[in-house]
Amino acid sequence: MANFNRIQRLFQFYTSDLSIKEIEKLVKRDIPELYDFYASRMKQSEKPKNSISGLIHFLKNLFFEFLNLLTPIRRIIYSVALIFFVIAIINNNWNLIIYSFLLLNLLIAFELADKLTAKNELAVAREIQKSLMPQSPPKNSYFEISACYEPAKEVGGDYYDFINYDSAPDKIFIAIGDISGKGMAAAIYMVQVQAILRNIAGECTTPKTILTNLNKSLKNILQKGSFFTISLASMNSNGTLHLCRAGHLPLLYFRNRSNDCVNIIPSGIGIGLTQSEIFVNSLEQIEIKAERGDILVFLQME
Repeated sequence: MANFNRIQRLFQFYTSDLSIKEIEKLVKRDIPELYDFYASRMKQSEKPKNSISGLIHFLKNLFFEFLNLLTPIRRIIYSVALIFFVIAIINNNWNLIIYSFLLLNLLIAFELADKLTAKNELAVAREIQKSLMPQSPPKNSYFEISACYEPAKEVGGDYYDFINYDSAPDKIFIAIGDISGKGMAAAIYMVQVQAILRNIAGECTTPKTILTNLNKSLKNILQKGSFFTISLASMNSNGTLHLCRAGHLPLLYFRNRSNDCVNIIPSGIGIGLTQSEIFVNSLEQIEIKAERGDILVFLQME
C-alpha cells in the first residue's frame, strides 16, 4: 500500500499541471516554432530532403546549428557529455553514462535558469506594456465604449488607444493597430508608435491627416520589411464617426434598424510600406452616422 501511495504521489507530481491545451500547444505551436527557429538559421541543403542522404545532411546541419547557438562553455559541456555517452555505449561503461547524465543535467539547469530569468524580464515588460494601454475606456455623450486587450504572447506589437481632443471634450480618437512581427522588437515599436501618434493627434483634426503624418514619421523608423496596420476613428461632437483604415482589419458594424451586420472596409495600405504620395492616394476617410442600438466593433487578432 505504501508503494502504491508513492507511485500515486509521483504520478500526481508529473501530471498535476498537465492539460490537453498544453499538449496541443506543444504539438501545434511549440514544435513547429522550434523547427522554424533552427531551420531559418541553419545552412540550407541542396540535396532533396526526401532522400536518405538529404535527411542525413539536414540533421547534420541542424545539429551544428544547435551547437552554434550554445555559449562556448555550454557547447563544450554538451560535446563532452555526448562523447562520454558514445564511449560508454561502446565499452559498456556505466560510470561514463552517469558522468554524461550529470553533465547534461548541468547544461539543462543552466538553460532553465536563463529561460526563467528571461521569462521574469518578459513578465516585467508585459506589465509595463499593459500599463501603457488605457486603463479604462473614456466617457462619451453619444457612444458607450468598452475595450478588451489580451496579447497572444508575453509582449507584442498589438496596440489600441483612446486619445482625447483638448478643444472638444466629446471628440475622441480611437486607434487599434498591429506592428508586423512579434515579441520584444514589435513591443518596442509599439511604444514608439504610441508616442508619435499621440503627439500628431494633438496637432491634427481628422484621422486621414493623422495617418498621413504618421506614415511620414514611421517610414524613417521602421526597419525594412516592417510595417504597421491601423484603424483610426474620431468620435465627433455631433455624434458622427470618421474612420480611416491603413491596411487593418475591417470595422464590424451591426445595424439595429435593419438587424444585419456588415464589414466596413475603407481603402488604405499599411504604414511604412510605400512612399507618402502613394499612401495618401490610397487612404479613404468615411463618415458613419450610428443610430441607437447600433454596435461598432474594432478588431485585432493574431
